[in-house]
Amino acid sequence: MADANSGPDPARLTGHQRAAILLMYLERNAAKKVLQHLSVSEVEQIGRAMVELDIIEPNVVEAVVGEFVRELARSSMVPKSGKEFALGVLPELIGGRRGLQIGGALRREFSTEFEEYCAARPARALAAILRDEHPQTRAVALILMGTATAARVLVEFDEAERLDTSIRMARLESVPASVADDVEDSIRKALDREDADRWMIAGVDRAAQVLGQLARPVNEPLLGQIGEADPALSETLRRRMVRFEDLITLDDRSVQSLLRSVERPTLLAALRGADEGLRLMFLRNMSSRASEDLREEMDLMAPLPRSQVKTAQEEIVQVTLRLAEEGSVRLAASGDEMV
Repeated sequence: MADANSGPDPARLTGHQRAAILLMYLERNAAKKVLQHLSVSEVEQIGRAMVELDIIEPNVVEAVVGEFVRELARSSMVPKSGKEFALGVLPELIGGRRGLQIGGALRREFSTEFEEYCAARPARALAAILRDEHPQTRAVALILMGTATAARVLVEFDEAERLDTSIRMARLESVPASVADDVEDSIRKALDREDADRWMIAGVDRAAQVLGQLARPVNEPLLGQIGEADPALSETLRRRMVRFEDLITLDDRSVQSLLRSVERPTLLAALRGADEGLRLMFLRNMSSRASEDLREEMDLMAPLPRSQVKTAQEEIVQVTLRLAEEGSVRLAASGDEMV
């Protein structure tokens, strides 16, 4: 059984967490060279994984690095497939301009990498980029990015643009290889710039937290007005106005009411990922025996996936909100004064 203080379980680490640990283990110059080969979105995902990691024990680092070395050795011993050889190695063996021409032709005919790259992007972003291009370039780009993605992008154009682009696509018979390469390259650069300049915000969560800072006489009418325009959004904001960390403001009587309404496995999972202050708040509102049993059980628990802990905490928040509506729990917004 895993020690609760031994850090993450290597077997449960995500791919981004493994990459994060490996990069932190590497010497800085080596890590820098690896990062140069990753996209902006990949680096951001690895960065988030680094933030999520707490204590990384030597046994975890050893397991991750060992697996990486084994995979590296395995991949170097297994011959490449014919497709991989033709697309990656053959152009290098030929070399020069002829190698580039042959490699480009093979890649456009057999590789789906650019189609997959575009498919992972929002259609609206692709359409915005293509609107600044020449109409003929726009048609070539849609042909290159695959039928499903092209259809999503075409819907974003206005009627006149759709008509013109569709006719141009239908009349295409051949495109110079250099033009196709230039179109792909320009789209990639434009999308990478957009990814780098975009700050992804969890707008609903941020808005809910802001509203949660308002006193009830202010936020209740505001939520009512939001509900008139968008009932689903209003309900979502109400549910997310209180976070698990906010329960630290509950009085002891409210905590005791909450404990009677929460299943033990849910409480264990939620407290497993809680800070010490919240743990103590719940434990001091239990009997000495129950508190001691819960502490022992948490100490013996195997590490839990962060998603499981978050789900348990959100479940307790929803129970708290229900009890607050019933009057069993006294839940104050941050702007309220408790007297």
